[in-house]
Amino acid sequence: MDLTFLQYTDRELVALAEKKSTTREAKKEIARRKRVGSWRLIANWQPEKEAVQEERVYAPGVKR
Repeated sequence: MDLTFLQYTDRELVALAEKKSTTREAKKEIARRKRVGSWRLIANWQPEKEAVQEERVYAPGVKR
């Protein structure tokens, strides 16, 4: 494993994953960060959609 990939930001890793020479190592680091929960998806960030509150319909006899 190439330890230099630990110092890159998420955005830089996405760019390196697109280059043929560094694809494998960059994807490994992205997967590792996702597993440990430190991948923030800053490079692929999109605004959150508004949560739609729907009224739940319960079966007869079910308490809320």
